[in-house]
Amino acid sequence: MKLYPNLKPALLIFSLIFLYSLQASAQFPGMNKVYSNMAKQNARQQMDMMNSMNMNRMWNWRQGAGKGATYHVTFKDSSLKEVTSYMYTDTLSHKSFLVFVDKKFPKSDSAHRFQKIYTDQTLYISTITDYQANTETYGIPNDSCWMFKVISGPLNVYAKSFNYLIPVDDFGNENELDPQSVIAIQSGDGPIVKYTSDNLKQIVSQDTEALSSVEKKKYYKAVKKYNRHAEKAEKK
Repeated sequence: MKLYPNLKPALLIFSLIFLYSLQASAQFPGMNKVYSNMAKQNARQQMDMMNSMNMNRMWNWRQGAGKGATYHVTFKDSSLKEVTSYMYTDTLSHKSFLVFVDKKFPKSDSAHRFQKIYTDQTLYISTITDYQANTETYGIPNDSCWMFKVISGPLNVYAKSFNYLIPVDDFGNENELDPQSVIAIQSGDGPIVKYTSDNLKQIVSQDTEALSSVEKKKYYKAVKKYNRHAEKAEKK
């Protein structure tokens, strides 16, 4: 599934920079910090490029209709529909939606051919994220988007997209969870709450190491530590 085919040249250049930086850092260990900062800057530039492409796609959602990931949509009346669509965001309401193309209607009848599906119309949506293992990932609707569980454990983390990746720089240093992508966290089977540093701090408050990572703004590291410690405690 090629969501961003136009990013290939940029990713190739980024890979070459990565290989060069590794070689240079081996020869000059003191340069690690410099190249780490360069990597973070390049990562931010790539993210800005992807966001720009996403915004362009939002404005032209009819042109992109019928492309993207395949979702199985379960509506509130329990009816089902298979939809191939990108995940769009309404520019006015800021709510996520999918686009179903009803080919019974001609392209000239855009009002009926292109049907927007919003979160409040659904019980949930799902998509296959690993075809070899036939792994299906579910999106739970809230007021503005579908929430996909991207980290599972004693502390669950939810994001707006099923293909959200934890950001790391070229040297494997974990950055904080992206607040534009990660939207909610959950302690065990408890209530799903908004992702904020305060809410994260409250959940991990009894784990001194995880709490220390939160205070250093190493949020992903805090989640990893908390889950690892909690899972070890359960096995005892």
